[in-house]
Amino acid sequence: MLQALRNARELALGEARAQAAELAETGLTGTLVEMEILATHLRRRAITVVVEAAS
Repeated sequence: MLQALRNARELALGEARAQAAELAETGLTGTLVEMEILATHLRRRAITVVVEAAS
């Protein structure tokens, strides 16, 4: 997951670790386009992803 986050968002390792923790706990938020791009990177690494509208 870290490599997918780093590639999708061009993050440093520490930033990717923080976002991975957030993703695992509460999920990430962003525009639909941002989330779909991230989801594509994660799916390429066989990580199951669900993108849904925030409530």
